[in-house]
Amino acid sequence: MKIFRKGAIGALADEYEKALEELRDLLKSISDENFKEIADNSLDEDFQSIRNIVLHIVDSGYIYANHIRMRFGNAITKQEIKIATVEEAFYQLDMMFQYTLETFEDKWALTDMELLNTIIKTSWTTYDLEAIIEHAIVHVLRHRLQIEKRITVKIS
Repeated sequence: MKIFRKGAIGALADEYEKALEELRDLLKSISDENFKEIADNSLDEDFQSIRNIVLHIVDSGYIYANHIRMRFGNAITKQEIKIATVEEAFYQLDMMFQYTLETFEDKWALTDMELLNTIIKTSWTTYDLEAIIEHAIVHVLRHRLQIEKRITVKIS
């Protein structure tokens, strides 16, 4: 029986975890060689290989969590992330998600109104708290689909 987290933040955390699980399941199907293979040198470096896409996902996850932490005046951490294998990708995805959960530590009971009234300004846009978490989830989903296409259709 699955145990769900409480509240709106809990529901968003559950969905974030589900998106990461779907990504992990996809990554299980590829070798370390395919993980590191450069598909197209003309692409932005973040998207040249599956490894780089996963590194981008992990790095972005920390960025979203740090924006939330800064908004609430909590300490942030800059991570040095190294990923060379699929197994290391799993570890780094887990560490990023754990950091995100720690970011939510004292926020589980926030009401919907508090979520909507907590404004977070980033260098690329302004979010309410719910929207930045939703963005983080969709970011994982979007890049999981990009990886899936690369694996099955060889789209670069």
